[in-house]
Amino acid sequence: CALPIFRSNAERQAINAPIQGTAADMIKLAMIKIYKSIKNEELGIRNNQLRMLLQVHDELVFEVDEKKEEKAKKLILDCMKTALPLSVPVEVEIGSGKNWFDAH
Repeated sequence: CALPIFRSNAERQAINAPIQGTAADMIKLAMIKIYKSIKNEELGIRNNQLRMLLQVHDELVFEVDEKKEEKAKKLILDCMKTALPLSVPVEVEIGSGKNWFDAH
């Protein structure tokens, strides 16, 4: 009987949905924080020096002026780690390169 398979699949989805939804909310909130920080020129970074290009699942892709790379990394890292107040630490990794492949 396929009933146990359907049940285990439904249970897995019920557990996974809130996690994926929270992750989606976190990335959206991080994007808003980063945008506002760029708009307010925090850390001396202007919108022509740091551009958010796209989101791919749980990753954000930016284009940044090489002179502002370290400040941009600090800003992005802080905004992503503090997007949602959580009782557990949030791990964030940042890679850089001339293209997406090099950044990984």
